[in-house]
Amino acid sequence: MEFDIKGFFKRNKKLLLISLIIFLLFTVAGAVITFMAVGDDYGQITESINNLSSSNASTSTENAEYSTFTLYLFSHNLVADLITIMGGLFFSIPSVLIAIYNAVSIGGAFGADLTFSSVSILPHGIIEYAATVFALAAAFNITKLEVMMIKNRSFKKVLKENKILLKDILIMIIIVVVLVVIAAIIEANVTPLITEWYFGI
Repeated sequence: MEFDIKGFFKRNKKLLLISLIIFLLFTVAGAVITFMAVGDDYGQITESINNLSSSNASTSTENAEYSTFTLYLFSHNLVADLITIMGGLFFSIPSVLIAIYNAVSIGGAFGADLTFSSVSILPHGIIEYAATVFALAAAFNITKLEVMMIKNRSFKKVLKENKILLKDILIMIIIVVVLVVIAAIIEANVTPLITEWYFGI
């Protein structure tokens, strides 16, 4: 299957941009709200880790065990993104709500402790949440198809006349899967090492 990457991004630029704006907007909102809420407790995780005794050698073993959860992380995140995509069948309302929840959650983590979150979430988080953006855009495309079907009162006709849109949805799903795989590998095997190295534990 030939993939015109320029054409793909040109056709889906607006939906991807809308998805990104929604995610970034609520990420910032989550960060600001949490920052204001935690008050003097800001950065407590980093402070606690820095106060840990350097003689605690159990972290490496725990990280080694944690690396076996790559498949679990992949399946967990993929299911969440697939639910987001399928939410397009319900006019993308569930999809937007899931994206907002994820965005506020990640924003909240950064709002509570920027240093710890940057070290322990950012390495895999950028890729993981890029997948969320593509999943939301795919949901919007599904909703677009659904609206066309309602207006035209035809299922087969709309599918037949919008093969490119169907192809774009499929490509988005593939991109989501690839990004989730990469994010899971990094989260399970690389992020713990970065965290251990940065905090010296």
